[in-house]
Amino acid sequence: MVGVVTGPASRVRPLRRPDESMSLLNDLFAKPLDPGYEEAAARRRAAGERPTSRRTWRSPALALGLVALGLLLTMAILQVRNTASVVSSERQGLIEQIHNEDDRVSRLQDDVSALEAEIGELESNLLQNSTAGQQMREEVETLQATTGAIAVTGPGVVVTVDNAAEQSAEDGTDRVLDLDLRQVVNGLWSVGAEAVAINGQRITSLTAIRSAQDVIQINYRPMSAPYEVSAIGDPRSLARDFGDSSGGTWLREVASRSGIYYDIDSEESLTLPAGNTPLTIAIPGEGS
Repeated sequence: MVGVVTGPASRVRPLRRPDESMSLLNDLFAKPLDPGYEEAAARRRAAGERPTSRRTWRSPALALGLVALGLLLTMAILQVRNTASVVSSERQGLIEQIHNEDDRVSRLQDDVSALEAEIGELESNLLQNSTAGQQMREEVETLQATTGAIAVTGPGVVVTVDNAAEQSAEDGTDRVLDLDLRQVVNGLWSVGAEAVAINGQRITSLTAIRSAQDVIQINYRPMSAPYEVSAIGDPRSLARDFGDSSGGTWLREVASRSGIYYDIDSEESLTLPAGNTPLTIAIPGEGS
């Protein structure tokens, strides 16, 4: 007889539902309503009553808050509009003030030019009575013309410099800069120009060509493109030699990079006004 040794029976784990540990959630999803609510709903359905729709809760405090918010927004919009109108009015007033002061300066400069012409005529009348006086008068006129103290007339050239046709550079390199005009003026002086003016402003040893807020100022007067640089001298040599001067070379390089426009024209007769930059510190002194 063969004995069979039997060990402890193997234990097989019974099958369990995967969501057995979530019985509470299962009950909530299976029966979303409390039994009492469910019975009350069943009675209303049996009695033929329609389910009541949810009432929109309207709080007086919420309504007052919305009204207050609307008032604040309205006041803010009105304040912004009033501020914008005040700023625009102040800006327009400043622009008109600038124009008025510019006109006043122009009138004063005309008065100064008229007085200088009268003084020159008186000096000429006093000096023309003798040979020595006549010679002195010619020397004075030559010095006045050289320093820009009097208006001068003669043949010459006009170098016109303008901004690029299509301006898109953010750094302003497609516009004419004060440096460009200084290079043109220095180039004209170097090839024999006797007198130079830009847009009617005589260039003297006291002239400042500078920029302020992207606006070029000459003799502290704002200028706009195109810029006409007029120079009195031999028109043939000025037109020929300017292209090889520092000013002509500078213009060619700038035009090739940024697209600004320039042109040189010969003129049979140019009239340049007298300079209007007064001395502020220097005073006449006695010669040694």
